Amino acid sequence: MTTLLAVLTPIALINSLSTLPPSIAGVVASLGSRQPYLTAVAFIAGKFLPLFLFGLLLAIGLDTAFDQLKVRAQGLWRDPGVLLVSLQFIIGAAMVVLAYQLSRTVSRPPDRESATQMTPIRVFSVVAGATLIGLPGAIFYFAAIDQILRADLTAAEIVKAILFYNVIYLSPLILIVLSRRLFGTRADPLFSAMTRFFERWGKRAVIFGMFALGSVLVADAVGWFIGFPVLPGYIR
Repeated sequence: MTTLLAVLTPIALINSLSTLPPSIAGVVASLGSRQPYLTAVAFIAGKFLPLFLFGLLLAIGLDTAFDQLKVRAQGLWRDPGVLLVSLQFIIGAAMVVLAYQLSRTVSRPPDRESATQMTPIRVFSVVAGATLIGLPGAIFYFAAIDQILRADLTAAEIVKAILFYNVIYLSPLILIVLSRRLFGTRADPLFSAMTRFFERWGKRAVIFGMFALGSVLVADAVGWFIGFPVLPGYIR
């Protein structure tokens, strides 16, 4: 389990980079609303709940599906773990392709809603809706679920692993709220600097992270087939 969490951590952090520019702006704007902390928590919850529930459904559903496929695959492959490794190869290759496509697109600054119009319920609804819409393209999340499934965990351990991933993924937003609580308005210049930094460098970091992580997943999948995997061997 410890080894799995060590693998999930960089995936979650790279994933968070792809949402930091709009999310940081959204949380900072929430902290300027009439109910700052409640609105900011609603913003984070709007991201957390859909992701967590989707992760559970995906992990449990895929786990059950793969169990059934493994039984049928016994007659075709000596090691039915090839199913998960094949999925990892597809995810890794998709990351590399998307990183290339993203490098050719023009980034646009995120839209920012007026703080005076932000309420906890409205913020939660908008963020949760946007998160749900983006779930099919959450390729980092699929990569994390793939690693969780390869670890052959119990149901309780799957829940803990998914919870851990989402907490790490949202940790930058959580730290912003905690910093504002501890330092008050003195933290505003820091938030502004963070927003400018990620608006300028966030896309480049995401492209590099997607390409690097995708390459590792592909190399590990290929290595698994030839007997020299890169990542820890979870499949037993």
